Amino acid sequence: MVHEPLETAERKSPVLGVILAGGASRRYGRDKAVARLGGITMLQRVASQVSGQVSTLVVSGAGRRGLNLHAIPDAVPHGGPLPALLSILTWANEHKFGLVATFSCDTPFLPSDLVIRLRHALKPDCDCAVALHGGAAHPTCALWKTSSLPKIQAAFESGIRSLHGALAHLKACSADFSDLEDGPGGDPFFNINSQSDMAEAQAWIDRMSGASNVRTADPMVCS
Repeated sequence: MVHEPLETAERKSPVLGVILAGGASRRYGRDKAVARLGGITMLQRVASQVSGQVSTLVVSGAGRRGLNLHAIPDAVPHGGPLPALLSILTWANEHKFGLVATFSCDTPFLPSDLVIRLRHALKPDCDCAVALHGGAAHPTCALWKTSSLPKIQAAFESGIRSLHGALAHLKACSADFSDLEDGPGGDPFFNINSQSDMAEAQAWIDRMSGASNVRTADPMVCS
């Protein structure tokens, strides 16, 4: 398949990008969205990675100091990603966005072509396209049709609270990123939930930085 250039696809239907940052960070012990990785907050790191992939970028949950992005408040504070998605899709519908790309604030190694690959995986009869890596689905990193809102609302009203659970109520497509090996353990969707995860992520960045310095160093000149 020949992919359209990202700018052409965006002109046809603008994509709202939303960083999911409304979690309580209980396992991490403090607000991990503003925890620093490689010298910058994870929220800033994700924003810099995905801002060029979408038409408009906002954040879900509370806004954070130093991040100049509109915040969409969760209808159920700390209620999890599904009620957050309902708030997001409602806002997107009100602002005439037909497509919404979501990114988790604690997945700081996302692919640079995430949205365009999700977009091309999204078939006309699908409600969403979800990122896959190594056989694992990552529904926080997905592309959603705003028209899926009634189905997701029905899932929520039936008692579903997780994105994985909501997918059973939707026609979901997937985009496989198993060809990519960036990130700790070769996983570009590496998820930071704990302090030990953060230490592993920082160690990977340090290793990659060291390898880059070796590759770019001047070769030894022998006389």
